Formats: sequence, structure tokens, C-alpha cells
Amino acid sequence: MNLFLADFKYIILWWLTAVFASLFFLPATFKIFNKFYDKGYLFAKTFASFGITFIVLITGIFEIIPFTKVGLWWIFGLLILVNLLLFKIGYFKDFFKTLCSHYRIFIFQETIYLIILIFWSYVRGHAPDIEGLEKYMDFGFVNSALKTTFMPPKDIWFGGLPINYYYFGHLVVAVLTKLSGISSALTYNLAIASICATTFSQTFSLAGNLIYCLKPKSLKPLIIGGLISALLLTFGGNLHWLYKSIKLGSYQNYWYPDATRFIGFDPDTTDKTIHEFPLYSFVVSDLHGHLNDIPMVLFFLAVLLVFYYYLPQINLFLKTAFLGWILSCCYMTNAWDFAVYGLVFGFVCLLFTSSIFQTFKNGILVVLFWYLFTLPFSLNFIPMAEGLKISDGHTPFYQLFILYGGFWLIAAPFILFIIKKKKPLDLFILAIIISATLLIIIPEIIYIKDIYIYDHRRANTMFKLVYQAFILYSLVSGVIFYRLITGLKSKILVVFYRLLFSFVFLIHLIYPVFAINSFYGGLKKYHGLNGQSYLQKIYPDNFLAIEWLKNNVNYQPVIVEAVGDSYTTYGQVSVATGFPTIQGWVVHEWLWRGGYDKPAERQAEVEKIYLSQNLAEAKSLLQKYAVSYIFVGAKEYEKYPTLDPSRFEKIGAKKVYQNNTVSIYQL
Repeated sequence: MNLFLADFKYIILWWLTAVFASLFFLPATFKIFNKFYDKGYLFAKTFASFGITFIVLITGIFEIIPFTKVGLWWIFGLLILVNLLLFKIGYFKDFFKTLCSHYRIFIFQETIYLIILIFWSYVRGHAPDIEGLEKYMDFGFVNSALKTTFMPPKDIWFGGLPINYYYFGHLVVAVLTKLSGISSALTYNLAIASICATTFSQTFSLAGNLIYCLKPKSLKPLIIGGLISALLLTFGGNLHWLYKSIKLGSYQNYWYPDATRFIGFDPDTTDKTIHEFPLYSFVVSDLHGHLNDIPMVLFFLAVLLVFYYYLPQINLFLKTAFLGWILSCCYMTNAWDFAVYGLVFGFVCLLFTSSIFQTFKNGILVVLFWYLFTLPFSLNFIPMAEGLKISDGHTPFYQLFILYGGFWLIAAPFILFIIKKKKPLDLFILAIIISATLLIIIPEIIYIKDIYIYDHRRANTMFKLVYQAFILYSLVSGVIFYRLITGLKSKILVVFYRLLFSFVFLIHLIYPVFAINSFYGGLKKYHGLNGQSYLQKIYPDNFLAIEWLKNNVNYQPVIVEAVGDSYTTYGQVSVATGFPTIQGWVVHEWLWRGGYDKPAERQAEVEKIYLSQNLAEAKSLLQKYAVSYIFVGAKEYEKYPTLDPSRFEKIGAKKVYQNNTVSIYQL
């Protein structure tokens, strides 16, 4: 408990940083979401974090404002000028009026956000290590961004070139980290917790505002419906644990990842897929694009509701430009979301305008603005997709039902209900349901070819599409529940639907008991939020040497360290410092660089630097990659057992650091 109390100050500081940033975007947020019962208050955090980061990216790419603390304050100065302009045109009178009239709602919603932030920070503190799965990659991207003066950030595992991946979400974390002044070893876990809190609170707000469109007589339905959707989207699972427990005759040995590795694994086939959902992401805590982008896709859906339900008459260019900007942020964070929410946009526009021509015109303009806003990022980025393929693997229906049947049981009665009695809001909900269902169907028809082996050929396509389907279904679940229990005339049908919904709701929310207990050891021992503490225990000498580099090297030099396989603890120096190395995780760079040849060549060259008998060759390779520091520690001796570090002094390198087992040489 004392350790948690010690971390509590960082949790509060991180929260206050988010609140501070959101203040600069509250006037614009209130203007956009003026028709919402809560004025869109909770969306200001996402608007602010992504908006400020976009400014950082654009001004950094064109080398206008450096990514430093001073540079950030210049950006805040620009935001102050924008807000002063709003004040000058008289908008602030309405702004302060809104603050005074809605402050109770704002405090209530901020409290919800803070409770979830504290709760998931506490959960993360029981297994905080930034190690395992792809945490090294995500942590390295954040640290590289923190060390970068101008954009794009450098690739920590391919020295000399920028990151060729969707790093915008990691840059968001880096911006908040630099603004807060907290170590990235802590903010990695705080970022996971804040995304969890933002996901929950924004879902609560958006679902509540969807119900608000139905003009309930009190706020109670908004709160209940909002909580239902927020719980399902943030902490819900699927029906898999129930199916598996029945099949095995017991739930006691249920292994929670099986809910995300079902198709192709049980039974075993050559069509292995991935079908994750937000809670699984929060539990395993990779700071990946699909997780980082959840707040922004919810923001997009909220804006979509405003533009097509409340303000259909809004200026076409203003509408499509803003939607295009949001989709550009989604693309730079998690590219698949541009296509997914472009699809959602298309259905919403079509159902509300009843015009294919209008939908096409709106869509062309959105894509045009998306392209313009994304262009600075794309100048330093090469897409990795290799083309479309027809799916030759197909999922048995019973497996799809186990994964998504709970949502179908919730949604099917709604579709039947609105055939006879439809309200304008039902079109928005229907667009969400249609989009989610198509996202599940698409991988059964086509998939995007990538580097994954044949057995996993459609795994990534399915993963990225059904992840968003889960979000969309969950979002409208609480709204559908309210719509049916207040709209159905038959008491018997109302009772039946209540029982059906309660069954699905409870089954989905039992999953986190398995997941959290398993991954976090039943929450029995709190270890703290420092994600690098494991390194101090397992590689204490490496840890001390890395801390020396972080404290004594103020720029972002190229270093050389041992090359190892993906998903291992190789690359820990570049990851922790943000200093690029010649070659890191080979398979990841194979994906990012569109082929194996270049990473393989670099891997061989690093081995020559550490082992070649030809010292002139080793020196030439060091010069080729402009290496400033050579790291010799536990992983280097493990990879290159015959390594003699004295070789580096023979080629002119100077030993600048030494502890028990680690030497660092400077060129």
C-alpha cells in the first residue's frame, strides 16, 4: 500500500496534465458538442491530446517548432491566441455560461474518468514490466519520440532511418510525458490506464448522448445506458469462456487468451486467426495502435452524430475537413481505422441523406482532406500492405456466434423492432450495427496479404476489423437496451428482452475475472508503476549502464548492441534510451522495411563489428552507420560468446563507462 501511495502522486500529476491540456480545447469542444447534454466535456481530452500532437508533428516535420518543452509552450501560446480570438468574437460569454450551468455534470464525469484511471493504474502496478509481447517496440517508439527534436522520430532498430510504422499514438504519449515531466518508465503504464479511463468515460458520454436524442424524462436512463455500454466496451469479453467451460465440464482451468485465439486453434487448423477486443489489450498492455486509437475513433463517432443528426445543415467543407482530419489522426495511429470508420461514415451518410450521390460527394471530400492532413506523415512512410487476396479459409458459424453471438442476440430484436417503428436516431444505430457486422464478414471473403505465414494469412486482417466490430457493437448495446424496454408495448417481450440482455451482459463481464486474476496474479502483490524495475532485477549491470547513457548523453546518437529475435529482451538499450541501434528485432524490421534482405544484411554486419578478426572491416562498418557508442553487456556476451571487448580500443574507441559486466565505448 505504501508503494501505491508513492505512485499516487504520479497518477494525479498525469491526470492534471491531461486536464490542463484539455482546457485549451474546451471552448471548441463545447461549440462542436453544443447539442449534447454534457457538451462533450469528456471528449476535450482526446481532442486536446491528438490536436496538440498533430501540431507537434506538422511543425516538427517542417522544422518550425522543435519537440522540446520550450517548443510545447510555444504551441500552448498559439492555442492561447486562438482562444483569445474566440473571446474577442464573443464566444466566451456562452462558454462561461455553460461552465456555470453544467459544472455538476462535468465534475461527475471527471470523477468517473479519475476512478477508472486510478483503478487501472493500480491493476497495472501488479505486473508493470515493460517486457514481453511487443512492449519493447511500443516503449522504444515513445522513447525515440522523446529524444527527437524534429519529426519524424528515428527508428530505434534501424539506425539512420525514421520509423516506418504508425507511430502517432506513441507520439501522443510522448507529448504528455514531456509535458508532465514524469519518466517514460512510469508514463507507459499511466498511458495504458488513461486510455482505459478515456475509453470508459467517452463511451459513457457517447452512449448517454445517443439516449439523450430519444428525449428521456430524466438523466437516469443516460447514466444507466452509458454505464452498460462503457462496461461492455471497456471490460467486456465474449461467450467463449462459457462455451469452453461447458465443453470441459469446468471453468476453473479456463485460459483467458483462448477467447482471442479460437478460430484456427480449437480445433487446430491451417487458418489461425486473431480476434482480440479492448479488455484483452488493457490486460496484456501492449501500447499498440489499435489500443491507442480507441479514444479517437470514439471521438469520430461522436462528431459523426453531431454532423448528421444534430447539424445536417453545417457547411459541407467544414464538416468534411474536420472528419478528414480525425481520420488522418486515426490512420497515422492505426491505419486500418481509416478504412473501418470510412465505412461507418459511408453508412451514416447514406442512411441520413438517402442519397448515393450525396454520400459519394461527402466521401470524396473526406478522403481529399484526409490525404492532405496525412501527407506530411506519408512523405516519410512506405505502406507495408502487399495487396488483396480472396479468403480460402472460412470460419464455422458456431465459432463466430461464440465470439459475437451475444451482440447479435442484443441487436437482432432491435432490427426487428425498427422495421415497424423507427425514429431518426435509429438510423445512426443501424449504421453502426451494419458496419460492425460487415467487419466480421469481410475476412471471410478477402484479406490483405502481409508477411505472416500461410497458416496466419488472414489473422491480421481479421484482428484489425473485428476489434472495431466489438467496439461498435458494445457502444450501441446500452442504447438498444433502453430503446427496446421503453419502446416495446408487450410486457412479456420487455421481460424476455431484459432477461436476454442481462444474460449476455453478465456472461461478457465475467471474462475480466479470468483475465485480470491470471495476468495480475489475483492482484495480490503491488509492484509499482515503474515498468523498468524488472531490468534492475534481471540485468542490474545493464540497467546501471542504460541509466548512465540516459543521464550523460543528451542527444540521440547511433549505438550498436547485439541483434536478437523478436519478442525477446534483445534491443533493451535502444528501447530504454531511445537511441537508434544498427539493427534490432529482425522480424519486425522485415515487416516495416518490406523485405528480409536489408535487416539480414545489417544483422550480419553487427556480428562482424563484435567478432570479425578484420578490425579495419569492423571500424569501417562503425563509420558506415555513424555509430557513437558501442555497448558490451549481458546480451552481447550471450549472443557473441567469443567476444573480446578490448578489440574496440584497438580501433580507436574510448571506454567511457565500466561496471561489473558492462563496458561502453565511445567513438
